[in-house]
Amino acid sequence: MNLKEILAATASEVPGKTAIAHGSQKLTYEELEQASNRVANALIELGVEKGDHVAILLSHTPEWVINYFGIIKTGGVVVLLSTMLKAPELDSLLRDSDAKVLITEKAFSHTLSAVFPGLYLLKRVVEVDGDFYKVTMAGGSAMPPDVGIDDEDEASIIYTSGVLGRQKGVVHTHASFLGTPDIVSAGVGRSREDVVIDPVPFFYLFGLSEVLFGSIIKGATVVIIPVFTPRAVLEAVEKEKGSILFGVPAMHNALAMLRDEVIKRYDLSSLRVASTAGAKSSPRLMKILEEKLGLTLCEAYGLSELSVVSMSTLDDSRLGTVGKPICDLKIISEDGKEVNQGEMGEAVFKVPWMMKGYYKAPDLTAQVLKDGWFHTGDLVRMDEDGYLEYVEKKSFIIVTPAGLKVSPWEVEDVLVRHPAVAEVACVGVKDRRQGGEIPTALIVLEEGQSATAEDIASFCGQNLADFKLPRRMEFVDSIPKTGSGKIDRRRLKEGRWAHG
Repeated sequence: MNLKEILAATASEVPGKTAIAHGSQKLTYEELEQASNRVANALIELGVEKGDHVAILLSHTPEWVINYFGIIKTGGVVVLLSTMLKAPELDSLLRDSDAKVLITEKAFSHTLSAVFPGLYLLKRVVEVDGDFYKVTMAGGSAMPPDVGIDDEDEASIIYTSGVLGRQKGVVHTHASFLGTPDIVSAGVGRSREDVVIDPVPFFYLFGLSEVLFGSIIKGATVVIIPVFTPRAVLEAVEKEKGSILFGVPAMHNALAMLRDEVIKRYDLSSLRVASTAGAKSSPRLMKILEEKLGLTLCEAYGLSELSVVSMSTLDDSRLGTVGKPICDLKIISEDGKEVNQGEMGEAVFKVPWMMKGYYKAPDLTAQVLKDGWFHTGDLVRMDEDGYLEYVEKKSFIIVTPAGLKVSPWEVEDVLVRHPAVAEVACVGVKDRRQGGEIPTALIVLEEGQSATAEDIASFCGQNLADFKLPRRMEFVDSIPKTGSGKIDRRRLKEGRWAHG
């Protein structure tokens, strides 16, 4: 099946069932089907054809879901844009993606105003809270458009800096998207009766595929948490009788650290399972979470290019691991040979639901995809019982406590533009409290120049998403270098940078 068909099938089976809940707003499966048909027909009237790229920059709301499926039903390819990005980043991705139309909202108009003048391929910008959308797109025909879609047609482009350290568009087809949702649903026991609590944005593959698509296939209800706070989650669980909670480790950590007296204020008896992915979790905090909320935690491991490749299940879970692989896995050493059991090496996977490739970057695709095997750049080890432990990135990508990936090269490229900065290196320093890494900038100032951490932070804030901003800044005399004059990232990773 393709994405258009999974929604149509569920809308036909349970038309009156709530598909998406957001505060007091409820959207049934029939309403979601019809609203997305209206969007699709309006886009076709605007000239969107099968294969066109349509970007979506929207808050975590039901409108995101409506417009995503509206684009899909035109046969278009949805370009997913993070709401955390700043103008220069959006400019770069809109250019790279060849987006013809952008669907957004007025909240982003100021940020986007600096982007539009140079985007010659972008023909139309539609704001979902504008008059045109209300009259034309929300008032059109509710009949499904007559557009044929094949399972191998391209569905979305998701931008990531995960494996190779630079932003690139991961192209997924309908078939590659739908390879894992049923597997994840079986692992967490998701059924039509479940109410899924979701603070994970849909512009992440985890939120889109495993939360949204998996729930739609089953006919479950998704309760959107637009901005994560522990209180917002607990209130939603109590009010909506949430049974499954998805999140990244930082979210689960925050819940685990709540005082018992706070948790006891809420009726959480409906909650039975939590699913986590996106970063390495803390076994200690996850055990606390299980005990405090009375649930079972299932941890999954995946990448934007592959979706889920290993996971714990309700019936087979071991904290501190990402469960057992659900596809072919090899763990290899630097020389490409498989390591012995218990030894650390790079995870290399072969999966039927792999990405089609990186958009307009066959050279980058060839770097990670060799003879059908995807080289993750992730260091893992497997114990004697077959449970997989994620260790860390083989590369020097910084993974924040929230599981967001930050390229040190991207941050350095911005920092070095500051007139007072001579040299800079960005490194992830382990956050022992929440897990993950804290983006840390080491800065060498130009001779005779001065700048404060606040000055540089303000400069960065104009060009980088908030999650990419260095949380710590240290002014140093020099930066460690290798024999060839490059930044010695391995030494930085070990915390040895006092005097290069």
